[in-house]
Amino acid sequence: MNHRKIILYGALGAILAFYAGQWLLDTLLRGPLETRRQTAQGLQKSLEQCKKELSLAREAGKTLDEYRRQSLPQDTEVARSLYQGWLLELVAHVGLADPNVNSNEPASRKGMFSVLAFSVRARGTLEQLTRFLFEFYSAGHLHQIRSLAITPLPKSGELDLTFSIEALSLPTADRKDQLSAERSDRLASPKLADYRPIMDRNLFAVGGGLDPIDQTYLSAVNYVNDEPEVWFTLRATDELVKLRIGDRLDVGQFSGIVVEARGADVILESDGQRWLLTKGDCLTEAYALPPEY
Repeated sequence: MNHRKIILYGALGAILAFYAGQWLLDTLLRGPLETRRQTAQGLQKSLEQCKKELSLAREAGKTLDEYRRQSLPQDTEVARSLYQGWLLELVAHVGLADPNVNSNEPASRKGMFSVLAFSVRARGTLEQLTRFLFEFYSAGHLHQIRSLAITPLPKSGELDLTFSIEALSLPTADRKDQLSAERSDRLASPKLADYRPIMDRNLFAVGGGLDPIDQTYLSAVNYVNDEPEVWFTLRATDELVKLRIGDRLDVGQFSGIVVEARGADVILESDGQRWLLTKGDCLTEAYALPPEY
């Protein structure tokens, strides 16, 4: 019996020693190591967050430097006068008629910047409007068009245009008495010619009538003595135009030459750009072919 007690007491002591050792190991070694690991992870996350914030701050600094270059002058009255003069010059440059350019009192935004509001009203064609927008967004000014109202004028082929424009003046602007001469890269293309399709298509059906370009369809491709003859139906005037290779199609503001016909497909060339039409297509549905075609 005493021998069994000795064995039990010995086993109990071993168990107690094991748990005591585990407790000591967790308390004196594993616990501090886990705490240190968690602390290191926290510091690493903080370091990564600091790096991210520093990167954002650098980007913000670059953006702010760009805004300073594009900003109107610090003196809001000088800025107002210079920018209004620039708008008048732009309107005249693109050929808009009867221009009227007004400005409101500058509005300060908590001393961080000032907003200068302008309104422009004029008359012009779709091409002149496109040129105005191209020149406006090519200019390196800190400005934007807040709204644009377009009203077709009956029987004139012109549009009544009303622009609402805002420009900003920063207290840290680089210039004091002149506007930025930089060019902007906000446009999809820096070449006005790339916007020619917009100019060539009457999107607003001026005068309340139907745009003849929208009403022109490739109705047939016939072959006479093995030579293609292309038929266009002008629904606006109920005309049928028959053209051969090399003949010109003039419809509304569109002018193009028939350069090729294959089966039911016809290729027109206009201002150096080639357009593909398939029998039954409207002229406005023409597909622009790549230059290498």
